[in-house]
Amino acid sequence: MTELLKKAYDPETFRKQGHELVDLLANHLQKVSSEKESLKVLNWIPPDELYATWEKRRIDQPNSDINQFFKTALAETTHLHNPKYMGHQTSVPLPASVLAEFFGGFLDVGMGVFEQGNVGVVLEKLLAKKLAAKMGMEVEKADGLFTSGGTLGNLTALLCARQVMIEEDVWSNGFSEKKYAFITSEAAHYSIDRAVRVMGMGEKGIVKAPVNERFQLMTESLEDCYEKAKKAGIQVLGIVANNCATAVGSNDSIDKIADFCELKKLWLHVDAAHGGCVLFSKKYRYLLNGIERADSVIMDFHKMLMVPTLVTAVIFKNGNHSFQTFAQKASYLWDNEDSQEWYNLGKRTFELTKTTMSHRIYAIWKTYGEKVFEENVNTLYDLGKVFAKMISAEGNFQMPVAEPESNIICFRYLEKGKNEVELDELNAKIRGAILEDGEYFILQTRIGERLFMRVSLMNPFTSKKQLKGLLDKIKAIVKELN
Repeated sequence: MTELLKKAYDPETFRKQGHELVDLLANHLQKVSSEKESLKVLNWIPPDELYATWEKRRIDQPNSDINQFFKTALAETTHLHNPKYMGHQTSVPLPASVLAEFFGGFLDVGMGVFEQGNVGVVLEKLLAKKLAAKMGMEVEKADGLFTSGGTLGNLTALLCARQVMIEEDVWSNGFSEKKYAFITSEAAHYSIDRAVRVMGMGEKGIVKAPVNERFQLMTESLEDCYEKAKKAGIQVLGIVANNCATAVGSNDSIDKIADFCELKKLWLHVDAAHGGCVLFSKKYRYLLNGIERADSVIMDFHKMLMVPTLVTAVIFKNGNHSFQTFAQKASYLWDNEDSQEWYNLGKRTFELTKTTMSHRIYAIWKTYGEKVFEENVNTLYDLGKVFAKMISAEGNFQMPVAEPESNIICFRYLEKGKNEVELDELNAKIRGAILEDGEYFILQTRIGERLFMRVSLMNPFTSKKQLKGLLDKIKAIVKELN
């Protein structure tokens, strides 16, 4: 080993750097979560300017003080733990889970094969069984795995559905001239459409069902969707329920969709990437009524369940189905190419050398019990209802859904004398001003043709104080614009 490598692997250097990093992050957490502090969520720097700044810092000029890099990056990064962060649907990670990710990163064992992943692989199966039980599935029969994000989770589940539901072996032989499709609502996440296109089914591989005024799939339209596809020579393989729809946070009726799937012998997949968290909430569990009837379900732990990205559970009611997804030969990896070796996860996932996601979930669950999940979900879903009432009380805002079913709230500022297009422009300017100001962090989205500001309340540190501050900030921006 060279002297440089010895220095890079030195345990004492690692100990010192690790202690300094934890101190840096603990101090950051203390500052951003304090009611006394008025720190910004981010110090906005445009992309080209930020790139130029980092280019000038010269990566080719080494600096042995690694924590100088951490300090600089922290100062210029969006701070999710700040109670004024109300943006993208990503968790505010718990320190326990962050430590578990750190631990897993240091060990860096791939989860694709048991001989390397062992403990992490076992924990993955244990957690999948626990989730299946909470869904009300038959635990002995159900099984699952973890993958890197909801997009990959949806693709994995739909690939499995395709392999199970059609007679031809597309995985081995490719498509014949026959056409296939899944029904989903107009409010479905883009990853469903993307998955179907990746699977080679084209734009006709999605049959879009209309939604009601709450952006929930209109189950009474399913028969018509099914028959139209049939007349066009397309075989419907299954239906995707959204729990909840990403744009506004509304939930489809799983039970009613399941009734139709059972009648037509179709696969039912539930995209519960965001809303699956209510499995842990006695108060909001009703939003997933019927989930035990789904053939496959995905849910993200990196959204509402305080786990660092990316950790998505893919659960199958019939665990045997998951082995049909990838019928691929890899004799150098497993003893028996054709056996259902649950402990060799690479047989059922896209990733082979995937990270030890199970550590991040297990660390929280074992340390605090599932009660911590419930309290976080209830806190944030309750806050969504509070914010909706605050917006309604203002009188000069519009919401597409007045009573939200989750922690996602969309709204737009109204100004007399402006038409819809002008209001779109006004709300885009408001959101842009908020982003550049940096005190708060929110998003924008289009619902139908109209532009709305969008808040995802992901942070348990957020309170009515910050929500009122956001509304006040919006009104102050409007005054400046006028």
